[in-house]
Amino acid sequence: MGKNIIYPYITFTQFVDEPNLKRLALFFDNIYIAEERFGIISGINSSTLKQEYQSLLYEKSVWDYLREQGIVKTYSFPYSENILSESNEAKILEEQMLELMKNMNTNKTKSSTTKNTDLDKIERMNSFYTSHDICVRFDALRLRKDNLSEYYPLLRTNSSIIQKEKKSEVIQFLLNDIPEPDFNTPWEQIIDFRTDENVKNKYLALMNWVNKVASTTTTSLSDVKEEYEYLYSEYIKHFKLHKMKYNNTLLEVVVNASTAILLALQTGDFVSTFKNLFQLNSTHANLLSEEGKLPGKEVAYIYHTKGKFS
Repeated sequence: MGKNIIYPYITFTQFVDEPNLKRLALFFDNIYIAEERFGIISGINSSTLKQEYQSLLYEKSVWDYLREQGIVKTYSFPYSENILSESNEAKILEEQMLELMKNMNTNKTKSSTTKNTDLDKIERMNSFYTSHDICVRFDALRLRKDNLSEYYPLLRTNSSIIQKEKKSEVIQFLLNDIPEPDFNTPWEQIIDFRTDENVKNKYLALMNWVNKVASTTTTSLSDVKEEYEYLYSEYIKHFKLHKMKYNNTLLEVVVNASTAILLALQTGDFVSTFKNLFQLNSTHANLLSEEGKLPGKEVAYIYHTKGKFS
């Protein structure tokens, strides 16, 4: 079952969200954004764009590329009243939004008659982010309704959280352990990592573990964290030993194969050389197979993600 994140896209004067998007791309199958949120960025024109907003052209090119690569997907659907009658969470979210709009209007009136303070600005900004959070939570409920995939809203504040779900907490806990690639990490490197078959198998093993621990009702989140730390520690220990064996074994095979090639050039016995080369490929495959059996393999994906992007 695919795991997707719903992203509350906001256009800033600079593309400050790119490192976080790279981190999300390392953990989720897709990043979903409401189509209407792309209205500003998709409609920009280089010939009419003011100088101070030229950086938006780079941002637009990144979004276009990510959509072409299938990492970012968009959705669009009209507001549905049905979800309010079917979901208690949706009702609470609607009440939150109405209360938020009421407070924002009250504060707007107050600000127009008094001098704005830094505290007022912070409050308005927090309300702005909270409204976006409520919207993506609504969208997550609607997307989950008619789809087998899982959708998790990315929240910029904590004030719009309605209830704690164990699986969401596990997902958030693991996401916090995924490294955030820097600005200079090319998207091509992220995509190559995501599409590597060996890496994909590790990712599937991690998601399988998430599904298991989240479905166990008697296990608390603190228990899950302790199990994760134990598995991670076990994997590091055994992987380092495995890597030593891997390097030593391949070195031995390569040396033998090189010696056989030199002898073949002298004697003409190339059959033995091909046998040695076949042994090299076979040994490599066996060592990769052994790696998949190491203790703690369930969380190996995070270890290798850290090794690649930390």
